Amino acid sequence: MITIVTDSSSYFKQSEANEMGIKVVSLNYTVDGQNFLESYSDKNEDLENLLGSNKKLTTSQPNMSAFLNAFDEELKKGNDVLCITISSRLSGTYGTAQIAAKQTEKENIAVFDSKFTGGGQYLLIREAKKLIDSGLSLNEIIDKLPAIRDKITVAFSVEDMTPLRNSGRIGFVRMSIGTYLNYKPILLCKDGSVVSEIVVHGNTEIIKKLVEKVNADTQEIVLSAIGDNRMVSNLYHVIKESYPEIPITIQKVGPALGIHLGLKVIAIAVLDK
Repeated sequence: MITIVTDSSSYFKQSEANEMGIKVVSLNYTVDGQNFLESYSDKNEDLENLLGSNKKLTTSQPNMSAFLNAFDEELKKGNDVLCITISSRLSGTYGTAQIAAKQTEKENIAVFDSKFTGGGQYLLIREAKKLIDSGLSLNEIIDKLPAIRDKITVAFSVEDMTPLRNSGRIGFVRMSIGTYLNYKPILLCKDGSVVSEIVVHGNTEIIKKLVEKVNADTQEIVLSAIGDNRMVSNLYHVIKESYPEIPITIQKVGPALGIHLGLKVIAIAVLDK
């Protein structure tokens, strides 16, 4: 049996993780210096109130012991372990998981860089579980994951670029991109980094550009939002009008990602066939 281990920025609900047999290692965040562990997407505190509290908020990768404990528990059961993490360009989590895997001194464990977070990471893990259920070996799955990863597109828009700039987690994004006069950026998570695509005017244009990521070959979609449920609801209905057969999951973002994105965010993750 192969068990998937991931970090909490994949934002599975607890029921989903339990049903799929996924072990979730928590990312860390602090509020005015007090440490907390991020949980499943439906078990975190009210993110909007947290982000609007004017408290000092920071995040950090999981402790190595958290990965070691998760790995050892499955290895003792005789299971192989496939660990899929948040992008190595956005967090040190991937490196921590790699070191933990080496410390187990076991060959039946593999760590894979999703090069995404949130919805993109979620979609990749779901596809990995399908490969496990099909009976493929750990090495066969690792060989197939890069091609699946290349079929995933993640685009999003933020109300304010300041949290992203302050986080230091933006790649090829012009520092001059602003969110003034209702002009908003469309950003991509590409090759593991946050990059800019275009600047648009108003919420209608944001939805239009995000919908353009969907096409006739789209297999599955994840929508995520912080702070404006109307936007994600509008995006959902616009997609369903043109592509009623495509399954759409609406995902609740947690503090480890939200702290770096700010109060008003809308995102789409698309998996093509």
